[in-house]
Amino acid sequence: SDPTPQEKSEGVYCCGPVPLKAIKEGELKLKYDVPFVFAEVNADVVTYIKRKDGTQDKVKDHSQVGVKISTKSVGSDKREDITHLYKYPEGSKEERQVFMKANHQNKLLDEPQ
Repeated sequence: SDPTPQEKSEGVYCCGPVPLKAIKEGELKLKYDVPFVFAEVNADVVTYIKRKDGTQDKVKDHSQVGVKISTKSVGSDKREDITHLYKYPEGSKEERQVFMKANHQNKLLDEPQ
């Protein structure tokens, strides 16, 4: 994940460490920044369209975020696509199952202890 600290994690500005498998499998209960990085990789772009008559629509775009996750290749300056290490293919059965599991765990994390 991007090591740039964007929010506090257990009181300190940092990012990670985050196990790659936890992101791919939606294991949000692990320590540090798993929920944050999972959201970075699996976010949707939501646009609200408000009409002159006051009604509005919400349009979700699943195709802009987490589509081309990459790193520099070893031994060259070429881009290596590692998206498959972070998530299952968009729209696949596995991707839906992981999303539902993460959504459930996120609700549990939000409950008062």
